[in-house]
Amino acid sequence: MSEKKELVVQSNRLVEASYRLTLVEQQMILFAICRAREEQLGLSADTLVTITAKDFATMFGTNENTVYRDLKAAMVKLFERHVIINDTHPESGKPRISKVRWVSRASYIDGAGAIQLRFANDMIPFITRLESEFTRYRLEKIGNLSSTYAVRMYELLVQYLSLGKREFVIVDLRSTMGVSEEYPRIVDFKKWVIDVAVSQINAHTDITTSYTQRKTGRNVTHLTFAIKLKAPDKPKKPKIDRAYVEKHALPGESYDAAFSRLKTAQNRPVTSLF
Repeated sequence: MSEKKELVVQSNRLVEASYRLTLVEQQMILFAICRAREEQLGLSADTLVTITAKDFATMFGTNENTVYRDLKAAMVKLFERHVIINDTHPESGKPRISKVRWVSRASYIDGAGAIQLRFANDMIPFITRLESEFTRYRLEKIGNLSSTYAVRMYELLVQYLSLGKREFVIVDLRSTMGVSEEYPRIVDFKKWVIDVAVSQINAHTDITTSYTQRKTGRNVTHLTFAIKLKAPDKPKKPKIDRAYVEKHALPGESYDAAFSRLKTAQNRPVTSLF
């Protein structure tokens, strides 16, 4: 597998669409998009994208002993899945709601440890166009997320990273996250969906986020998320102890001179350790 970073490009309309996938299904779709780009296959109604269990396990850190079984099970479910797309009917100008299948073909290859999928023709425009409305992020940024809610929330938030915040109407956010009928109490929705997503995003991705709630009358109707790119990790400075000084001393250099030089290189005041 190529060492270059995997890039996911999706239409914002798809990112904001309403659908519910398992974590493996979600990872599989994103990985397939990346693999098609990496191998310059070009996504069309004729493109079969192959994903090996080994590559999938490497990307997402999953159990190599069970990953093929999990991919097979996910392929069976994915073949029945659809996404609800909201747009405008071009002739009438009226709101249009469409159900679009993710894939038109789902195959698994016993003995080869691989699965193949073909995106449905109506889905392809949402994952192949390279215009400014698209959200781009590195697949590795979500590789350590274990919650499907965290993956969906990350996608929704990185769209607005440049603005630094995004507000959601809660009823719309429930639909987008695929939990319109679950967690009817706001306290449960926050506990089992939002808080889980925020915790994992902050721990495992390149952004940090927090949220506040807004009421309309007595009811909480909106959630506003603050979004910030994490600062690059600063390299840890080594501890300048006797063993470190002796190891890094130059030929013929005294201990005191080596200690002073190494401390100065760290831009720290020179003080004795012993």
